[in-house]
Amino acid sequence: MARALHRSLGAALVALALLGSAVCAQSVGVPAVVERLLQGFSSPDCVRRWQTIEEYTDRMIGRVLSYKEPVTEVTAGLLELAPSRGSSVEQKVQMVSGYADEAGKAFARLAKVAQSVDRSGTNLEVWRKGLPPLTKVLDDPREPFMTRRLAAGVIAESASKSSDAKSAGWGQPLPRLLTSTDPTARLLGSIIAATRGLLPNQAPTKGRVVPELLRGLDADSFAARYESTRALLAVSQLPVDRVCVDPSDGAPDRAAGVRAWQTWWEQSKARSAGDTITQ
Repeated sequence: MARALHRSLGAALVALALLGSAVCAQSVGVPAVVERLLQGFSSPDCVRRWQTIEEYTDRMIGRVLSYKEPVTEVTAGLLELAPSRGSSVEQKVQMVSGYADEAGKAFARLAKVAQSVDRSGTNLEVWRKGLPPLTKVLDDPREPFMTRRLAAGVIAESASKSSDAKSAGWGQPLPRLLTSTDPTARLLGSIIAATRGLLPNQAPTKGRVVPELLRGLDADSFAARYESTRALLAVSQLPVDRVCVDPSDGAPDRAAGVRAWQTWWEQSKARSAGDTITQ
């Protein structure tokens, strides 16, 4: 396969490998990190809980690589001590740590897909052969949300960074997600669009994307709720202290935040529903 074909997937796998190997690193700061995260997960303040989820997720999936504490030790400490902080905190830690487990399985799944592609021929030919198996994963409702989300991310990044990928049609699968009969496909397309993952000439309106993201706040999986929340913050450009939803909360506890997002949209859609989500 052409070297650049799955650069984003490769980078993610490298990040996971680095995180996994970090268990032998200096562990002095781990107890303090664990305690701070536990306090954040147990906070009555939604904003602080959200910031805690963001930090822990950044650490787990390598979105921020400046942290020095081994993530495996941080996770082990959280899982060990969370029960002592109550069932709610324990469930939150398990839910958010499960996000990284799902991401790891998604990376492994797509790595197998990448390895199955015939790498012979020109770069353009290889790009053309690499798209169908990835699109098959993207469109399959039986695939886990995180696997489809990663597939969408790989397609989006490849189409935006490689002229050969764009020429081979990699810009085509994502826009059609927005009109799919599959609710998860529409949510994935909306998340990609809200985070500026579509090509400039494919950008949809906020009126098409925001309603799907609002529905995503009550999705079954933590991953879908988390990604929907991040996408809404991106497309609205609102600070989290203005409208906060903790995706690790149960539905009753999320309800007020979900209503706040719905109210925001009701108040703003008349003037912004037709606005295009630009780069």
